[in-house]
Amino acid sequence: MPEGDSLVRAAHRLRPVLAGRALTAAQLRVPRHATADLTGWTITAVIPRAKYVLMRLTPPGSGDADDPRGLTLLSHLKMEGRWRVCAPGERWPAPAHRIRAVLETDDVQVLGIELGLLELLPTAEEDTRLGFLGPDLLDPAWTPASLRAAVAALRSRPALPIGAALLDQRLVAGLGNIYRCEALLLAGIDPHRPVAEVEDLPGLVTLARDLMRANVPPAAPAEGAARRTTGVRPDPDAPFGVRVLVPHAAAWPAPPAAHGTAAPESRGRARRPAPSYWVYGHDRQPCLRCGGPVTRGELGAGDGPARRLWWCRRCQS
Repeated sequence: MPEGDSLVRAAHRLRPVLAGRALTAAQLRVPRHATADLTGWTITAVIPRAKYVLMRLTPPGSGDADDPRGLTLLSHLKMEGRWRVCAPGERWPAPAHRIRAVLETDDVQVLGIELGLLELLPTAEEDTRLGFLGPDLLDPAWTPASLRAAVAALRSRPALPIGAALLDQRLVAGLGNIYRCEALLLAGIDPHRPVAEVEDLPGLVTLARDLMRANVPPAAPAEGAARRTTGVRPDPDAPFGVRVLVPHAAAWPAPPAAHGTAAPESRGRARRPAPSYWVYGHDRQPCLRCGGPVTRGELGAGDGPARRLWWCRRCQS
């Protein structure tokens, strides 16, 4: 499933072309909503929430974003889904049977491709529909109370492995497999350790949130823009002695070479790009922090399906 920052990026791309625009045509290609007619409805907001994108709409002739007749188009990408912005008449980038939504304005057509979930519901029911979610780590309104709520939710499952708890969207929302692997590596915590044995849960939640925030650009990024978790520096005052740097490539140093060695450079050859992750996806690469071997296993989210897991036995005890 996508990480929460992927949904923020998607909303950044969709908002400039959809917010404030009236739909000239719309197709919701799911049985439940196949007959819905949204022609003339105006999209007033595009909002990411955890791993969902919400598009709020008002009916034709209404200029009130709080119109009680308002609807919300709720989508979840699951594993393969994406929203794609195309020019009118542009050839679709996927076969028609994979298109779950077609939203057209005077200027663009926006395609929901292989969406895992697509629902149309009254805007007034948003909070009820998504009420099961824990605190969203990328909520712009995040406060110290939000952190306390996230920590309390995690502590409510003391026997659950922390690597599973971080993926449980009912406890903390927005985290995916990449950030759980990377945050636990930087914190030096074995993903199989029970929640009750993690001494600094507030620090772990803060570290994971900071890693995600560092990958959320302030403006619309290119689709598929690179994600990095190696933009950190030592700081004894930060959780686990790790300070996540600002989300600007110029501020990101190259990650430390394992055992103090640097990758050799060859004259006349392009320099090899720096790795993006410390441990995630390292099937044939060592841990970027210590140079030791990376272990791969599976660990899901509570009663959810197993997810592939990477961790370093040397760094994470």
